[in-house]
Amino acid sequence: MKKIMIGVVVLLAAALIGLKYFAAKKQADVTRPAAPAESEQQGVALPAASTSYVIPNTAVTYTPVQATGSYELLTLPADALALKGACEGGSPKEIMANHGKTWGYSTGRRNSFEPKKTQEMYNYIWEYYACLAASRQDNAVCSELPGDVVKDGVKFGVPMNISGALLSPMAQCREKTVIFLFKAYVAGKSKDQQNCMDYVNEWDAENLSRISPPEFCEAAGQGPEKALAYVKLKMPNVYPMAEKMLAFSKKVCGSDSGCLSNNELWEGIKNGIPDKCPAAYRPNCAALAQKDPAPCLSVLSEMSKKYCTYYKELTKHGGGYAGVTPEEVKDNLKLAAKKKAEEDALRKQEENSTKQINERVRKLIGKSKGE
Repeated sequence: MKKIMIGVVVLLAAALIGLKYFAAKKQADVTRPAAPAESEQQGVALPAASTSYVIPNTAVTYTPVQATGSYELLTLPADALALKGACEGGSPKEIMANHGKTWGYSTGRRNSFEPKKTQEMYNYIWEYYACLAASRQDNAVCSELPGDVVKDGVKFGVPMNISGALLSPMAQCREKTVIFLFKAYVAGKSKDQQNCMDYVNEWDAENLSRISPPEFCEAAGQGPEKALAYVKLKMPNVYPMAEKMLAFSKKVCGSDSGCLSNNELWEGIKNGIPDKCPAAYRPNCAALAQKDPAPCLSVLSEMSKKYCTYYKELTKHGGGYAGVTPEEVKDNLKLAAKKKAEEDALRKQEENSTKQINERVRKLIGKSKGE
């Protein structure tokens, strides 16, 4: 009889262990957050414990797509979307997926970046496209960016000229690219005359009426001396200003900082030495010199770092939430409360079951000792 009682005790103990195991497993299933969808990103992973952005050795290529011109369809080339970020949730793909949620001109009542920080994100994106344009010697890529400055009656964008007119990401990309590629054309680094025609088309109607665009572009294609000679012949009244704007020679600049900066850009493009270019143009100058978009990755690197910093701040000040509306916060809090109630009920159930088994084990052990 004593052996039988011992066997029963052993079985009950085993049952207790098993009950605890399955109860713990069930609780873990309830408390464990939903597993994130398997990432489709490719590219180079960040080193362990690193918070810096890693640029792969392979170049990011550009594949032309149909122009979107839409904030809803704003994106980056596929290869850029495959890159890793400076933090979890900070890859280019994730940043673009959160456009309109954590950042963007149209986020509604969501907990999102303040306007200045949102504008920085747009700036990085159009800067990246402008750099792609430099690598391809073609500003057509700018047309893939949003071109509107009004949406649902709300104005947004950046005032970039005296009139205060707002510029969209598309217009900002073209603003930087047109003059850049014109200089590349004059320097013989780009043979496509369209880069000259695009530059001429930016002129006001009065100045444009004084020249023949094909004649001017033919002259400009022969170098800076021919280009300036044509301007001096056809538009003598604007020639001094044109000299400083184009800044093919440092001598014409004097102490004019704008002219000196333009000359640095010209020298960097002409000599194929990116370090001679102003800092804001170095990725573009490198992309032009190499005819490769790889240097443009530095723009995405900075974008990822900034996004990670701003996202962390947003989450901290938003009580752990980012990119959601007040209503969605309430729903999330309700779900969290329901989940906690289920966990508490499961824990109490486990405690009661353990208590009952322990009582039975103690009684059986007592009877066994009594024999």
